Amino acid sequence: MASILIRTLIIYILLTFTLRIMGKRQIGELDVGDLVSTLLISEIAAIPIDDPDIPLLNAIVPILFIFSLEVILSTLKNKSERVKRCLDGESVFIIYKGRLLQSALKNNRISINELLSAIRGQGVGDIKDVEYALVEQNGSISVIEKNKGELAHAIVIDGEVIEATVKHLGYNEGWLDKRLGECGAGLGEIFLMTVTDKGDINIIYKDKEK
Repeated sequence: MASILIRTLIIYILLTFTLRIMGKRQIGELDVGDLVSTLLISEIAAIPIDDPDIPLLNAIVPILFIFSLEVILSTLKNKSERVKRCLDGESVFIIYKGRLLQSALKNNRISINELLSAIRGQGVGDIKDVEYALVEQNGSISVIEKNKGELAHAIVIDGEVIEATVKHLGYNEGWLDKRLGECGAGLGEIFLMTVTDKGDINIIYKDKEK
């Protein structure tokens, strides 16, 4: 019994350390990679606790490997928006400017009842009052009501142009170059650049390294 308690304590300390370093969020906010890592770690951690004959290293080594892999992937995603979109996918409109995109519902395997439930969950009683609804990268549904402000579309993130969004809004590279010229900014200086449906632009510059 003492051996099991000691092994459990060691695994508990290891899991607490790795999950804190990995910066885990609530389960409902985890993306696919985070959720897979969490489930794998929990399964691997249980093995030496269930069977005292299995060496602790059989759990410690895989847990540290998954932890290292998660940290590396998180770093890559933070450094490159393209890598993040490749690994996590992109946000998808299911209601755009008040129009329900039925094909997007089918492609994301969301029933109309699930959508209505998500809309009600955000305090909107009628779907006709929704201007935008998006399936976010973590699977949650965001809702913006009509007459509650415009949606700001991210067109540059950490110096990288989100070409699909620029094209979707009806703009092109020439338009973006002109706007950057007016602001006197280079792509490499921009942390976030957004544009609303009315064309209002907001730019957040990167913090300058000391």
